[in-house]
Amino acid sequence: MRRFSYWLIPALCVAAVAAQTPPPSTPQATTPAPAAPQGRGGGRGGPPVVSPEVNADKTVTFRFRAANAKEVTLIGELDGKTYPMTKDEQGIWSVKIGPLAPDVYNYQFNADGIVAMDPVNPSVKLGFGAFPPASMVEVPGDEFDDAREVAHGSVRMETYHSKSLGVPRTAWIYTPPGYDRGTTRYPVLYLLHGAGNIDSSWMLTGRANYILDNLIAEKKARPMIIVTPLGYARMGVGTGPERPVTGAPAPGVPPVPNAALGGGLVGKDLINDLVPFVEANFRTFKDADNRAIGGLSMGGGHTANISMANPKMFRYVAIMSAGANNADQNYPEFFKNGDAINKQFKLLWVGVGKDDFALNGSKALSELLTKHNIKHTYRVTEGRHEWVIWRHHLHEVAPQLFK
Repeated sequence: MRRFSYWLIPALCVAAVAAQTPPPSTPQATTPAPAAPQGRGGGRGGPPVVSPEVNADKTVTFRFRAANAKEVTLIGELDGKTYPMTKDEQGIWSVKIGPLAPDVYNYQFNADGIVAMDPVNPSVKLGFGAFPPASMVEVPGDEFDDAREVAHGSVRMETYHSKSLGVPRTAWIYTPPGYDRGTTRYPVLYLLHGAGNIDSSWMLTGRANYILDNLIAEKKARPMIIVTPLGYARMGVGTGPERPVTGAPAPGVPPVPNAALGGGLVGKDLINDLVPFVEANFRTFKDADNRAIGGLSMGGGHTANISMANPKMFRYVAIMSAGANNADQNYPEFFKNGDAINKQFKLLWVGVGKDDFALNGSKALSELLTKHNIKHTYRVTEGRHEWVIWRHHLHEVAPQLFK
């Protein structure tokens, strides 16, 4: 078993590729590209490019050099729209959008059908599978997830061997301020990412570490450890040549019926391997009262399935932008006695954006819980299926944990 530690500097930030976007809107007026500051030159083949440029009125100007392109559009998780860009005589395409509400947004350029990141912007959201990486921009004014002048925790990347999957796996782990200098034990939140993300996403895109640093400094949240594992039934990214996973179906072979129950192989790894690893290597409390699980989208589905299959493992559950199809049929023991679940769970939280395509699934889950007299919080907030709302969801949920 190998173990690595990394000290993180101010995190990147926000979001997965939008699932759907409305028709392009009319491009807005653009401004000439100003001279590039040191370190942001134009590279080969042209004048300097500054992008993105956040203006004082909270509009944002994006620029992209593609002299030979016939059409370039700005896409991503901005305001739900796609923006055509205009090319100047130097071959630089630009568009100004907004004003945008203070937050962190992701974007890409689509040049003649080729999706590209912003080559002069170092702030990157990592992607996985069908979700390519994206560039990120922050409109200032909303500091709950910024690195502020407070005591900071640490983030480590840990490697452990999963007996359930038969491969090395990775997880990123946040420890609160003062952890390395003390003997205190802490509760643990297992925080799961969505499709197109990886184990680092809740830290580098979701800024979970800075959200908790600020809440702890404000005495709004209890100091806690956060564990963000890889959400796919595969070996850890970058751990070596890909190896087959124990229990996974061979290529072309359909999965076993009900294989996803309890979170499938991901849930099996979390319960049987990750939790024991964390509790053996970190100063944690080792009881359900001090364990929480939460996640977004795919990770929200994993959260629902894992918690319903293992209701005695966790006392706090947060399901973001996800439902649970046929949950009462899949987990009859969980739903047969609402009073018993109400005594076990101290928090069951379901949240979703009002323009999120997961809205119907989240609503159906809430209605199912109500039907079975299971107490829970159901929150419909602003937003789409994007990191913008999930960081706010964590900011809302974390103060409610371990009370």
